[in-house]
Amino acid sequence: MALGFFILGILIDFIALFSLVTAIRQRTSKFTIILVLIIALFGTTWAFYKLPYWSHSKSTVTHVETKKTSKIQQPQVFSSESITQSERNKNNEQFIKKQLSKNLTKLGVVSFNHSTKTFTLDITNLDLQRTIRFLNKHNDQARRLKWPRFANSFTETSSSIKKSLGKGYKLVICNKNEAPVLIYKDGFIIKDRFE
Repeated sequence: MALGFFILGILIDFIALFSLVTAIRQRTSKFTIILVLIIALFGTTWAFYKLPYWSHSKSTVTHVETKKTSKIQQPQVFSSESITQSERNKNNEQFIKKQLSKNLTKLGVVSFNHSTKTFTLDITNLDLQRTIRFLNKHNDQARRLKWPRFANSFTETSSSIKKSLGKGYKLVICNKNEAPVLIYKDGFIIKDRFE
């Protein structure tokens, strides 16, 4: 969105600048054109600052955390021949678990079960717990609370896990000791309790 405002701002800046040059040559009123040029410059500067590369602002917890999770670093490749494929997989799994724990620390605690190939996020974030409790009673309110957007934000994380570790790994999101709220496998949602 910021990129669109930035591009639009640059276009308006150029149009206002050419209009100002034309107004000076024709000796007509310049006040409105200067005002539009100043507003467009401020808007362009704001949009430039809001571009993802420059942005340092923090929005809601779920938005920030889900953006972080979608970009999991690739596990280190171990070049030593003495390490077996099984040990290499375990090392990579632990690396991914560590990355998920770091990226999702504000949402909850991440654990990993090697035998079932399952990463589990146990939610500890109070706001998210309240939202889930509310949706348990009022399932029809999921769209209003933008639950589908939240649920879809983890599909990229699941895809990154598949890319790093291979097929068959699950990402499960649970609220305390309840049944899973969301389950992902190989980049797809396979269970969404509120869908």
